[in-house]
Amino acid sequence: MKLQQITGLLLASFLLYGCRPAIDNSSPDSSATAPATTTKTPPPVTLQHRFQRIVLPPEEQSATIIPAGNNSTHPPNHDSSRWLFPRIMAGGCGIADLNQDHLPDLILIGLISTESPEHATALLQILQQQPDGSFQDVSQTAQLAFTGIPGGIAVGDFDNDGLSDLCLTGFSDCRLYRNLGNFHFADVTAATPLRTGRWSTSAAFLDFDRDGHLDLFITNYVDYDPTHHCQDAAGRLDFCSPSVFPRTTDRLFRNTGTAPWFEDVSATSGITRLRGAGLGVAAADWNNDGWIDIFVANDGHPNFLWINQQNGTFEEEAVLRGVAADAAGQSQGSMGVAVADLDGNLLPDLVVTNLDGESNSVCLNQAGSFQELSSAWQMDSSSWPFTGFGTALADLNHDGYTDFVAVHGRVRRQTASPEAPTADTFWDGYREQQLLLLGHNDHFEKPAGVDEFSSLVAVARGLASGDVDNDGDIDLLITCLDQPSVLLKNEMSSGHWLSIQPRLATGGQRVATGATVTITTNGQSHTAFLIGGGSYQSTCAQNLHFGLGNLQQVDQITIRWPDGMEEVFPGCPADQRLSLLQGTGTPAAR
Repeated sequence: MKLQQITGLLLASFLLYGCRPAIDNSSPDSSATAPATTTKTPPPVTLQHRFQRIVLPPEEQSATIIPAGNNSTHPPNHDSSRWLFPRIMAGGCGIADLNQDHLPDLILIGLISTESPEHATALLQILQQQPDGSFQDVSQTAQLAFTGIPGGIAVGDFDNDGLSDLCLTGFSDCRLYRNLGNFHFADVTAATPLRTGRWSTSAAFLDFDRDGHLDLFITNYVDYDPTHHCQDAAGRLDFCSPSVFPRTTDRLFRNTGTAPWFEDVSATSGITRLRGAGLGVAAADWNNDGWIDIFVANDGHPNFLWINQQNGTFEEEAVLRGVAADAAGQSQGSMGVAVADLDGNLLPDLVVTNLDGESNSVCLNQAGSFQELSSAWQMDSSSWPFTGFGTALADLNHDGYTDFVAVHGRVRRQTASPEAPTADTFWDGYREQQLLLLGHNDHFEKPAGVDEFSSLVAVARGLASGDVDNDGDIDLLITCLDQPSVLLKNEMSSGHWLSIQPRLATGGQRVATGATVTITTNGQSHTAFLIGGGSYQSTCAQNLHFGLGNLQQVDQITIRWPDGMEEVFPGCPADQRLSLLQGTGTPAAR
């Protein structure tokens, strides 16, 4: 949705800069008046996008060596161990302030190597942001561990102490880490029912029963047998397809509010009634009834849309509501999930990344049912050649429109080379370019000119978005299988913005996951959603970001809290970050 069009040429660049001074978090009254709006839509602007890779501490320094004898992920054959199915699917990331210093930290999860039959090299890295904008590796302090091939990361404060806790997913293991402060974490998994032995992929913290405690939903992929090897068209080893293996059920864990924190309600809630091949998940109020629902992106099978029945149970309604398959009714290889209000009707819309040869899905929410409009939004031709994984919807250039980014990398070789791959050429058949599309009123458009993000050729998997350097615009964190992780810092030349983090008054004033925030300015409204999950095996920063274009003033802020309560907060000048506490606004009129 567009709030105000910026006229003229914008130059958006992603450059290396130190951390800028924080903007005052207060919401002062302001006499500033917003400029008059215009309804005329100018021709598409040409944007030059320049990106620079930010140097991060070496990943190998944070590697965890996993002996092959401690898990079942490594076949005895040295060559076949390179094509372990979990290897091609691994690699999530996260952006979160783990020590409450208002400087976002980075979390990198993935697999560096399985090329030796004796061990795997996993990446479990936490990078603390320093005041000068650099990052220090504090992984040894955090002491994260994993007994399988790690995959993804979910961030949420499940114990309501104000500190962000972690859930790590992956093949044959799932870990829950409680944040003790100062980057010390306690593994509390053993006392919980989280270790099901499944191949867990994405996870989402959510409060599905509105009791003030964050519950946990975990998507499970397929029942993978590591002794089963697959081949390409030339008869050489390659990664398997999920269709080779049986589907599995996802899991829902209810937070009891006290240690050991979680109980398995997967069966009683109805979640285990259906089997799928879950890769992505997004928890949001899809039907606008004030209760959190769950969308699951299934790979090669119909997607799930679990609608909250407000009594601890869910009904699966993806077919009924139009998000189970594409417009022709065909299941897709769905991976990543992004959520935003694209059409301005104040409801959460959905974009899903899919396998190459399939368009990414653009599903617009119309009163709880969805219309698949990928072609109308010009997503089909742009995304058709790529296999999409991590994804985000955000106003990158602050023109008031929501833009789209997705990272790519094939899961099977593009060409059947007669030569067996060497260590140097192993990933050549899997690398792809990345995709950035600029948002407009009713479509996306590939920007003209040089686009260095899209020209990044990699086997990319995880993507997290957030304002890492606290300068007001959205930065991107990317994990790759074939090269080190990439941090892209975004420097905007024009356009105003507002960042809002809603927090609960109780429970350590934790972030209000599940809240919906609507801003109003010049008679127009725009809504953002603090969802659980999203992207692919990754967690975006837990701040809601609004691009304002030329507007310098927001007139009103309305928050619907996870418990259904609605409050109105006074307007404020643009270009600041707000932390709004439940109970400090004015109750909304019913």
